[in-house]
Amino acid sequence: MAVYRNPVVRDADYADPFVLRHDGRYYLYATNPGVPCWSSDDLVDWRPEGPTIPDGAFPGLVPFAPEVVYADGVFHMYTSPSGHGHHVLRSDSPTGPFVDVSGNVGHAIDGTVFIDADGRWYFYWAGDEGIWACEMPSPTEFGEPVLTGIHMNGWTEGPFVIERDGRYHMTLTGNHYLSPGYRIDAAVSDHPLTGWSPGPLNPLVVSTDPEYTGLGHSSSVIGPDLVSTHLVFHNMNPDLTRHLNIDRQVWGGGRLLVLGPSREAPAPAAPAHRCAWDDPDAASGWRIDGGTLAVGERAAVLTADEGAVAIWSVEPAPALTAEVSLTALDAAAHGLVIDDGARRIEIVVDRDAHLVAAMDGGHPAGTVPLPPGFAHGALHTWRVVADGERIEVFLDGRRQALPLAPLGGPTRIGVQVREGRVRIGHVALTDSTPEAADRRAAAPVPGRLWATLTPDAPAGSGEAVALAAGDAVSYRLHAAQDGVFALQLAGRFSAGDELELVSAEPVRVTVDADGHVVTGGIRLVHGENRLRIRAVSGRPQLELLTVSPPVDLGTVHPADCALSGVGKALVDPASRADADIEAVLSFTATEPGGHGDLLLRARSLSEGGEGADTRLGVDFLLGYSVQLHGDRVVVARHGYDERVLASAPVDIAQGTPHRVVARLRGERIAVEVDGTALIDVADVFPHATGATGIRAVDGDLRVEQIVVRGVAHT
Repeated sequence: MAVYRNPVVRDADYADPFVLRHDGRYYLYATNPGVPCWSSDDLVDWRPEGPTIPDGAFPGLVPFAPEVVYADGVFHMYTSPSGHGHHVLRSDSPTGPFVDVSGNVGHAIDGTVFIDADGRWYFYWAGDEGIWACEMPSPTEFGEPVLTGIHMNGWTEGPFVIERDGRYHMTLTGNHYLSPGYRIDAAVSDHPLTGWSPGPLNPLVVSTDPEYTGLGHSSSVIGPDLVSTHLVFHNMNPDLTRHLNIDRQVWGGGRLLVLGPSREAPAPAAPAHRCAWDDPDAASGWRIDGGTLAVGERAAVLTADEGAVAIWSVEPAPALTAEVSLTALDAAAHGLVIDDGARRIEIVVDRDAHLVAAMDGGHPAGTVPLPPGFAHGALHTWRVVADGERIEVFLDGRRQALPLAPLGGPTRIGVQVREGRVRIGHVALTDSTPEAADRRAAAPVPGRLWATLTPDAPAGSGEAVALAAGDAVSYRLHAAQDGVFALQLAGRFSAGDELELVSAEPVRVTVDADGHVVTGGIRLVHGENRLRIRAVSGRPQLELLTVSPPVDLGTVHPADCALSGVGKALVDPASRADADIEAVLSFTATEPGGHGDLLLRARSLSEGGEGADTRLGVDFLLGYSVQLHGDRVVVARHGYDERVLASAPVDIAQGTPHRVVARLRGERIAVEVDGTALIDVADVFPHATGATGIRAVDGDLRVEQIVVRGVAHT
């Protein structure tokens, strides 16, 4: 299997990357003078296309975060020169030249356009209060601003929105682009403007590794295979240039997850079939009835005096996702054909009636009005997603509300034209659907994967996979190196449940108490692996898999240390899962609300601002904290924020040594202070592994003794 390595492109500055997919080809734009463009057929290999805006278009300013949208024969670019409000530029080509047609329309910085399945346009941008949005009456008009309510605990930028199964998913970035903790979060809503809430596994993408850091400002694009989605983002280099990265996006139980950040992953797949019009034998792959097909370099023209149908003679598929780009040259009507051998569905754009009309087996199957500005002579893209449960048809991303019965058997697609000519551009087909493709995605490890993302999950599994004794599910994992990895399964488990984990060798794990987490070790080889999880006994439910590097089971006695003011540091960098930490801490608050903390399973530590603002970055870590306040002990979870899991009242004398013991077992964190057990709390989706550290918040923290013991899972 072909692989790629991130950063996937390193030969230029790819800050704030955006990728447009048009007529089967990709176009990349980034923050640069002149807004240069690159093109690609596979998202991995890119060709320079040159600048897209004239010299002097924005004197003394750099066009920030350019994004390009195609509609009805026109390409619109949205960019904010040096962050001083947005301009809309127009071109007839994705490679330009683009010309300003709006002047400064405001809306600060990092604008993005989302076109909903109903054809409505929305604009999103970054402001001091978080992410703003508005509806767009036209590509150059902007409606009343609405504050979405979503932000990332500080400056938030780089929004991007897509729709999946009727829900809206936003990726967004924060906080400072020069910080190692620059990261990507997710948010979800049932409405494109309001009701947004953070995703359950934020941050989606973060890395503070000095060799691979500052990951952010993303966009999303459909892969070459038509059924995968890929996140495109940049990383920050020591010379402040930024390189291009891609990782797979998937949905499990309706929840977005990025399979990354990866350094090595399976390359984006090609479609199962793609019509190469530059092949001398391309015409022989089509069965023509009633007209002629003339093949050119990148397209063909189907001509008919009355009516003609061209069926693509690839292997028929019982489930498929297909795309066809069509341009009506002078046709009265043109469109798609879906043919399963026993039944033919015809879906056409009728120029005179200005609507989409469908015939199913020779019978009328509904009509859909076209938008008022629909340009009949422009290129339009049809997309069909079909299997034994439904047929969905999209025209330029707009869902066509047609009451079509599911496929009756293996199916082919085709093109039809009435009274004239239609140009056929990009044609591709994959014998799968986006949902099925996500269930077969290979997850780079270390990493996470929703448990429902397996072809073995029963229909209607929702957010978890329920197994009975004897049931098994399999997952594809791509390891960047050979070795033993730590596996954490989150879900619901009962005492006595027994699981068999099979990768390079089988391992059995028995659950000793009711809970939400099971852990074990698995051996993987470099490249693709198949992990099989079988329920030997019981009825376990699996919801999330986390694969981590091997954990340290040793015992260490870090040196005494101290922190003052606001700050955090690791005292034992070894990665651990289950562990016992015993420490003697004394803390004196210098401000009201100050506290001294132990950090557990801590990783990806960063600071705010450009990477030195300790107060802004006080919660910039993944892991947990055990906090000693003057009147209580608190256990909190951190995902570059703080969520209190439990609190217990206790008198913590200032400046006095206190013996703190924290025990981590799977999802449970138990804490005792000075010999008194105070807290025993569970985290349903726990951080799997991490290091041990300390944190001071407005005070003086001294560690007089600390012992960290790794505990083997039994």
